[in-house]
Amino acid sequence: MRNFLTNCGWQAAGGGRRRGSVTVEMGLVLPLVLAFILGIFEYGRYLMTVQLFNNAAREGTRYAVAHLQPVTLGSTTYGNATSDVTNIVNGVLAGTTLASQNTQVYASDDLGTNLGTWTTAQAGQCVTVKITGNYRVGVMAFLCLPSSIPVTAQSTMDVEAN
Repeated sequence: MRNFLTNCGWQAAGGGRRRGSVTVEMGLVLPLVLAFILGIFEYGRYLMTVQLFNNAAREGTRYAVAHLQPVTLGSTTYGNATSDVTNIVNGVLAGTTLASQNTQVYASDDLGTNLGTWTTAQAGQCVTVKITGNYRVGVMAFLCLPSSIPVTAQSTMDVEAN
């Protein structure tokens, strides 16, 4: 058995045992592997957040384009208030928020340039919903990342008719 252990490298050249080498190697490699795995998780969380905000902007724009004219049922008017669009956006976000989050709804051209109030958009113009804010990085100190990353989600859709 002694020759087998010697041939497999379990004893040092001088005949002493190498009991702590695995612990030292693990102590050096494990933090790097954990940092890499945490970085992958953080990047995935960032991409998920950006996609979620893009979807919310698109749903808000879809609602705004479909509700340019108000609908009155009984004595209550529904539809073309900016708060209605913001409620749709917040519903899609399902509680996910950015630091300093701001939602803008406005009439625009094809490039998303602000042309004024969205409820006055005519056929041939567009409506844009733009969400801005800062993504908070969860493990910034450990991975030497910034504490926040700016995020902008914007969706522009054509107004087909009023």
